[in-house]
Amino acid sequence: MQDWIAVKRLYRSGMKIKTISRQLGISKNTVKKLIKLEEEPKYMRFVNTTKIDGYKTQIRRWYLEPEFNFIGTRIFRELKLLGYTGSIGPVYRYLTILKDEKRKINSIATDRIETPPGDQAQFDWAEYTIVVNHQITKVYCFSMILSSSRVKDIVFSLTVDGDAIYEAIQDLLAHLEALQKNF
Repeated sequence: MQDWIAVKRLYRSGMKIKTISRQLGISKNTVKKLIKLEEEPKYMRFVNTTKIDGYKTQIRRWYLEPEFNFIGTRIFRELKLLGYTGSIGPVYRYLTILKDEKRKINSIATDRIETPPGDQAQFDWAEYTIVVNHQITKVYCFSMILSSSRVKDIVFSLTVDGDAIYEAIQDLLAHLEALQKNF
């Protein structure tokens, strides 16, 4: 728009097209085009449509929502099942647009919350199959992490029933209390 005003002003003052072109650093053809325009030019961007346009809400859901958390190749496979006929390139180009949004979601979800000592702990267990006395045995690893100090301890059990869980929690709390005194 500034070029249009400058070109019109210089042309009305009697300056030649070639001189206007050199002075403003734009081509002679652009100067001629701007002189012919009666109204100021309006920038209009041409938007190309792609084959993934109809699938963008689904891609967004698969990529950003924690229940799915799909990667690009998985999204491409799922789109193919829905009838997508394009290549994987547009899918990845759209995912790069969504990456900033995903980073914001992840940074919010991973904000650390500080808790005072004795206020909170995390308890979990996992099942393992190991060899004990030349026999394959199923064992359960109970773990507890104190939220305030991040001190962790584990105990193992051969069962995972209510009694085993209560006993593991008592043992872990007693042992973690002893560990905390040593800190």
